[in-house]
Parts: sequence; C-alpha cells; structure tokens
Amino acid sequence: MADSALLMRWDRVVPGREQQGLNLFGQALEYYGSLQSAGSIESFEPMLLDPTGTKVNGLILIRGSADQLDALRREERFIDIVMQAQYLCADFAVTHGYLEGELQARMGKWAQIISQ
Repeated sequence: MADSALLMRWDRVVPGREQQGLNLFGQALEYYGSLQSAGSIESFEPMLLDPTGTKVNGLILIRGSADQLDALRREERFIDIVMQAQYLCADFAVTHGYLEGELQARMGKWAQIISQ
C-alpha cells in the first residue's frame, strides 16, 4: 500500500509552448504507466481542474512507497520530465506528500506536539 505521494502541479502552459506542453503531458503519462506496469510505483492519477482563480490548473498524483518515490526522483527520465515541465509550464512544482500509515504517523506526532 502506498504511504507516500508525489504531487506534480502546474498553472498554465507558457504561451507559444502549448504543443510542446501537450507532447510532454502525453510522454509523462506513458512513462508513469510503464512505471506502474513494472511495479516501480503503485499508481498515478492525472487531473485537470476547472478554472478557480488559483495557480493550479492541473496535477498528477503519483502513489508509491517512500523508497519507490525516492528512487523515482533520481531517475534520469523523471528529472528530464520535471525540467521540461519547469520550462513549459508556469508555476510548476513537485511536492512530496504522505498517505495511509505515514499520514497517520505524522498526524499522531502532530497531536503529541499540540497537546504539550
């Protein structure tokens, strides 16, 4: 069961780079699909959001163990995708998150801290 996640999010594609952005999105989904098939990640979920006035218009949530996601962040292809996305998309970011048991453990620590 996945206890960690990577959240890749972006605002909009930089004007003039739309086709490159669309191509990269397709390549990234293909890559994450191959990682899931190989068991290198547990799953991934792309999402496009309705306009809300925030700087998040799309995201990809990648689920896996902490070890799987640590290894992913060091893979050349992942690094290439991230660097291309930084060039093509405004406000692109990759953030590590916690799920399931790791989420519960961290919330338990938070509860201890605030009860002091």
